[in-house]
Amino acid sequence: MGALLDSYIKNKSPEEAKEIIRRVGEIGPNMSEQSAIQYVLAEMREERKKNGGLIGKPLGAGGKK
Repeated sequence: MGALLDSYIKNKSPEEAKEIIRRVGEIGPNMSEQSAIQYVLAEMREERKKNGGLIGKPLGAGGKK
């Protein structure tokens, strides 16, 4: 991919970077590289929200784990 994609994935984990590259590659030439990256990142952010965000498990009473 291009330098733009490299700038977006440089601080991501290797697994997350591979997933971003795969998804952006699947979009292909239907949109610009920047639009494809932003679309993929938004999708992944929504998926994390559905899975409980950073915590991953619901908190007990009082917000304590």
